[in-house]
Amino acid sequence: MTVLLFLKAPRPGFVKTRLAKSLGDDRACQIYRELVKQTLSQIPSGFLIKIHFAPADAREEMENWLGSDLVYSPQPEGDLGARLHRACEEAFAEPSTRGVILLGGDCPALTAAHLEECSGYLEESHSVIGPSEDGGYWLLGLPGPREELFNDVAWSTSEVLPTTLARLAARGEEPVLLEMLTDVDDKESWEKAQREFPYLEKGL
Repeated sequence: MTVLLFLKAPRPGFVKTRLAKSLGDDRACQIYRELVKQTLSQIPSGFLIKIHFAPADAREEMENWLGSDLVYSPQPEGDLGARLHRACEEAFAEPSTRGVILLGGDCPALTAAHLEECSGYLEESHSVIGPSEDGGYWLLGLPGPREELFNDVAWSTSEVLPTTLARLAARGEEPVLLEMLTDVDDKESWEKAQREFPYLEKGL
């Protein structure tokens, strides 16, 4: 299975800007690094990991941070939908790709079991969504190209999930829904994550 992990270079002031408003740029960047580290630790061995990074000049920075044994691609210009679509298009152009799992790096509750479960459904040609409490999703699993899921979406709003479900329904698809989890975007969600996952603070 192919995991497409969308990340930003860990630069203070560039990542977790909503969180930084409460905790400061440096602290928010530290937290971001820990969240990404946790995400990577949960991806099962045997899954192909492709890091889609921004900005485009950050390849060396990303390799120094996460290691040179991963596959890295700069994110193209355009909104999030255009970038997600391009990554999926490139992944499915590979004959060996059986399905893709789109992830960010900010869901501390993500586990290897979630990814194994998603992989199983993808093998059965089901689309999979991990809904987040803010109305978006923390995971999107696709058994094939679904360009319409990425066009004209109000990203970073509570409309992302209902829009995605409606467009899959228009295709005659009823996706598998995993459990609802929380992304870390602001001080409130970070404090909730700390209460639920005390190990996070130990890594900072």
